[in-house]
Amino acid sequence: MRRRDWIGPGLCAAGALCLLAALAVDLDSSAAKALMAAAAIAFVPGALATLALVRRSAGPPQ
Repeated sequence: MRRRDWIGPGLCAAGALCLLAALAVDLDSSAAKALMAAAAIAFVPGALATLALVRRSAGPPQ
């Protein structure tokens, strides 16, 4: 795998870590809301990049 292929899974991992950190703080606080927003911002492009990686390596569904 090339180095750029790790961008998608890395963003997904960053989003997961942000969600775990949001659970560690008080859920009604603004810090939790900011962490949840950061998780969404990191996870969505990470998931799309990971999907593109899988489709490039495995091919389209048949």
